[in-house]
Amino acid sequence: MARRIFVCLAFATWCFLNTWVGYAQGRIAYFTRYDPLRAVAWPVLCCELVLALGMWLFWELCIRLQWRRLRILHIAFLLASLVPLGIAAVALLSASPVDLAPLVRNRIFWPAALFIAIAPIAFAILRPIAASRAMRSIFLYSWPVLALVYIQAARATLLRYPSASYSDAAPAPRLAGPPPPVRVIWIIFDELSQTIAFGNRPAGLSLPNFDRLRNESIYATAAQSPANMTEVSMPALILGRMVAESIPDGPRDLQLRMPGGSGTIAWNSVSNVFDQARDLGLNTAVVGWAHPYGRVLNRSLTESYWIAGWMTSGMEETFERQPLPQAMWYRVKLQVAALPLLGHFPGMFPGIYPRQEKATRFLYLMDRAREVVSDPAIGLALIHLPIPHPPAIYSRAKGAITAVGSIGYLDSVQQADGTLGSLRRAIENAGLEDRTAILVSADHGWRTNLWRGTAEWTPDEEAASHQDTSGVPFLLKLPGQTSGTVYASPFNTVITRRLLVDVLEGRLNTAAEFPDFIAREQTGAR
Repeated sequence: MARRIFVCLAFATWCFLNTWVGYAQGRIAYFTRYDPLRAVAWPVLCCELVLALGMWLFWELCIRLQWRRLRILHIAFLLASLVPLGIAAVALLSASPVDLAPLVRNRIFWPAALFIAIAPIAFAILRPIAASRAMRSIFLYSWPVLALVYIQAARATLLRYPSASYSDAAPAPRLAGPPPPVRVIWIIFDELSQTIAFGNRPAGLSLPNFDRLRNESIYATAAQSPANMTEVSMPALILGRMVAESIPDGPRDLQLRMPGGSGTIAWNSVSNVFDQARDLGLNTAVVGWAHPYGRVLNRSLTESYWIAGWMTSGMEETFERQPLPQAMWYRVKLQVAALPLLGHFPGMFPGIYPRQEKATRFLYLMDRAREVVSDPAIGLALIHLPIPHPPAIYSRAKGAITAVGSIGYLDSVQQADGTLGSLRRAIENAGLEDRTAILVSADHGWRTNLWRGTAEWTPDEEAASHQDTSGVPFLLKLPGQTSGTVYASPFNTVITRRLLVDVLEGRLNTAAEFPDFIAREQTGAR
């Protein structure tokens, strides 16, 4: 009986192995919104116990009814074992130190995998009872490895940090006084490409709000971001310093390594643009995603609202906490969606869950963003939005947010355009347009090499992707500015911090002063 119990527990653990392997790798605590022990691990453990118990009870029933030699039951067990085997493959891919995604996306990968599987499949068909016994032995003798994975997951993540570590820090006190004469709204559209939005816009992509802003702004055509990933680029932009590497270190800390440096510094220990704004007597705010702004930077922020990104397979969080039965059912659906090749079956679309979650989180961010940009007491606000970063959640054809259909990056760029219009209307309706500077840019361009070949890659994306899409837009509308000007010389947007401070301090008031500002930054003559 003990042997059967351990086989059932191992089978159930394999069905959720991607969860435990993910947490065993550590570093994920920085990116989670909630305590993963309560939000994810506990529902997963309950699912495993229920599955193992049901499997064991059925096994005992088969023994009592003397069904142990029925071939159909052994065949059913072998077919059921495809689920834990598939999840184990997903877990191994995520744990690999080498990025194996390009290999898996290669068109010959699955035919080769099927060829290799011919022998074990033939053995299972010809001798199902022996194959079933061998499969049970694999589950049983995997326990030493499973135990190590459990222990490492607890050590690296689940039991390492107290639940309070996942709560936001206390915000900076709101400063009293009259509204600032000049305020800055800094909008970062994640993964927005200068080429797609402006430089070589695909036919049929209508972006009236971007065009309006370009015609009223300093429009830079050759801006480059500090890095090609949000984890590095956003700290660099906020600090105004180039960052070579970012290393998550628990829920509240991101260690940064600067170019040429051997050691690291904590992001929250270094003066940033919000600290400077506070020194000028301004209230500050962030509405963003991906980074836990409220945990890391709240000492510099009057207000902060943030959402986590979609975690990797097995560690996904819902935007809102769920009751245990609902959370367990959601974990089961996510595991089914994680199975390899599932998306190739008719009517199955695993991407529905990240899209639904992203839509919910985006709408929350937009509500908070409109509140912040229309607050006259906020002197500096960063609005860091998860669009047009994949997956897409907007359909150009429908003109609405959706989680279904063949939608992609171009749809998301049009959504970014509508979002810009919504934020500008909030500023105008609050009567703040004449004293608000608006800076629109991106943390990095469109990384076509990362997304090409994924399940949601569309023909429109393929057609638009065969060009350099790494550049980022950079549009600065100064208070009262009504005409546009083009700046064509290249520069790195890491200068954003000094630019914003100069605008807030009144040292940069007109478009004609922008070239001199860039020249000073590039020569270090400040």
